[in-house]
Amino acid sequence: MDDEEIETGEDLKPELENVIKASGIIVLSKNYASSTWCLDELVLILEQRMTSGHIVIPIFYHVEPTHVRKQQSSFGDAMAKHKQTMEVEINVTKRSQWAQKMDRWKKALTEVANLKGNDVYGRLETEFIEEIVKDIYRRLHVPLRSVQQYLIGMDYHINFVTSWLKDASPHTTDILTISGIGGIGKTSLAKHVFRLYWCEFHKSSYIEDISRICDGKFNGLLDLQEQLCNDISKTSSIRVHDVSVYTAKIKNSLARKRGVSSS
Repeated sequence: MDDEEIETGEDLKPELENVIKASGIIVLSKNYASSTWCLDELVLILEQRMTSGHIVIPIFYHVEPTHVRKQQSSFGDAMAKHKQTMEVEINVTKRSQWAQKMDRWKKALTEVANLKGNDVYGRLETEFIEEIVKDIYRRLHVPLRSVQQYLIGMDYHINFVTSWLKDASPHTTDILTISGIGGIGKTSLAKHVFRLYWCEFHKSSYIEDISRICDGKFNGLLDLQEQLCNDISKTSSIRVHDVSVYTAKIKNSLARKRGVSSS
């Protein structure tokens, strides 16, 4: 937040630049390009990506990536207005600065649109936000939550699953099934133990509500395979549309690796 107003076209203040350089989530809405601040911020964030390996996650909020990439629709209208502002500028120096800025803005919009992003179209925003949060945790290689909740009355079960995990041979593939009636804490137990020990394994993934996702979406199984594949490879791969291809990718990624999967 900045208490003092910054005139349109002016450079951002150093204190704002420092905060922006620490950011990595870019929400591209229909009016994004109409703000010179947003465009300047975008340039700074992408510079950090280039120089420091900064993680950048674009979110296309009811906009088409191609409109961002080619500066069409609302993005084209906004850039046209910026061009008009530049053309009516009498001061030669300021006009030159505007031209340079516009060139940087166009390149930045093209670059961010070419990154793998998230699209909110046709999805509940609550689920969309939750997916983004999980993606950030995965990219940073940190647990889903840094603070573990204490499960009252579950000590025996936690110790049992923990013992099973730690005693498992690295040369075998074992599956532990937790069964019981609904509401007794099966999911909470699996999630709790996963968060405690995921970092001790070469590969790890936590996938929840498999049946609901597979039954509720046409490509539900592909979505789950993509998540599992990305989790255990710790990179975002190009989306494929063949279950057998993902199955082969997952097998290859897990070959001769010690992994834990909770679902």
